[in-house]
Amino acid sequence: MTRGRLLPAVAAAALVAVGLLSAPAARADGDPASDVLYSQRAFLPYDVAFPPKLQQQLRQLLEAASDAGYPVRVAIIASDYDLGSVSQLWGKPQTYARFLGIELSLSYHGVLLVVMPTGFGLYHAGKPVDTQADALRAVTITPGARGLAQTAIDAVRRLAGAAGHPLTLPEPRSAAPAPERVPHSHRTRDGLIVAAGVLLVALAWATSFRLRPLRLRRRRVRVRPLWGLVALLGVALLVADIVLTTRSAGAGAGREQRAAAPDVSWARGTSRAPALDLVDEAGRPISLVRGDGRPTIVTFIDPVCRDYCPLEAQVLNRAISLLPAGARPRVVAVSVNPAANTAANVRLDRKKWHLTSSWHWGFGTRAQLKRAWRDYGITVQVIPQTTAGITIRKLVHTEAAYVVDSSGDRRALFLWPFTTSTVESAMRSVAE
Repeated sequence: MTRGRLLPAVAAAALVAVGLLSAPAARADGDPASDVLYSQRAFLPYDVAFPPKLQQQLRQLLEAASDAGYPVRVAIIASDYDLGSVSQLWGKPQTYARFLGIELSLSYHGVLLVVMPTGFGLYHAGKPVDTQADALRAVTITPGARGLAQTAIDAVRRLAGAAGHPLTLPEPRSAAPAPERVPHSHRTRDGLIVAAGVLLVALAWATSFRLRPLRLRRRRVRVRPLWGLVALLGVALLVADIVLTTRSAGAGAGREQRAAAPDVSWARGTSRAPALDLVDEAGRPISLVRGDGRPTIVTFIDPVCRDYCPLEAQVLNRAISLLPAGARPRVVAVSVNPAANTAANVRLDRKKWHLTSSWHWGFGTRAQLKRAWRDYGITVQVIPQTTAGITIRKLVHTEAAYVVDSSGDRRALFLWPFTTSTVESAMRSVAE
């Protein structure tokens, strides 16, 4: 292929990549702590009521340790439920610490502390942790939410002190109520789009460079296009990383500015919602056309998810509770994991996620569920992953929620993460 023909082809391919990368990001349901600890210093299970004062003290202590040159990240695991797809590691804190540490190794190389009711786990970038383990022998693990939080605080102080960085227990800072928590995946669309854009430039440069020798310090140096591409790709990834860091720091404000705007909106009667050939958990057929005038929220959830799905459920629950009783929608949670469609999982989710009577599952055969995923643009993929000799099954799927009015028309689409105020505002506008 000549240069004249190659350049447009490369540019077109790169633009297609940019388009794909700008599509709604999928989320992986696996080990919840790894999702959180990529960007935060502490993982505290969402379903455990840790005292706010102790939570703040722990986070301030970890911040102080990092400032002192001794970074520590902490995962408090109160039950096997908090391990997600690696629940087989419950009661094995050291094994789990190694597993989690390797999961985080691309972005974190400091000390990792795991606190379970049965013991501590330590990992430090593959280095021996005997000294740190000795420092923790004097720390008694106390069960319960308060006990585990206090244990984590005591353990961090012991570790830092043994490393020559004694830390005083901080007094919790007085502050305004924290904004609604919006979790982040390991990467965002913005970062990938930036990387793809720079990659486009790199591809164009590389394919137009005809192995021309350059004179550098009186020597002829032949620069190959491949190495030029690699160099510019590295720059692209660096730019993407900077964007990710910036987005993580200011994501809360950005989402609040969009509080009243769904990701996509439709006018009444312009977009018919695809029918769902599914049944709820009681075996009753699901219809999106309702005679009571109330809308339906159609979302897509893994019944055994332990990270993003429960948080999405909490946001939807809060939004529904803010609406008048006569206008509250029904929620149909279409399963993205047919193997998990069991009565036991339904009961556990209702208890752990505090689901109201407005919630119903959308179950069916694998073929019926696949048709629903396709009709609503939901990507579902199962990825086996082996870390530290332990194989887990990560289920990656698009996290989205549609608002369907009582006539069966789509009116709004929310892509996770979204906020309570976003959903509440959109629901009120649909009811008007």
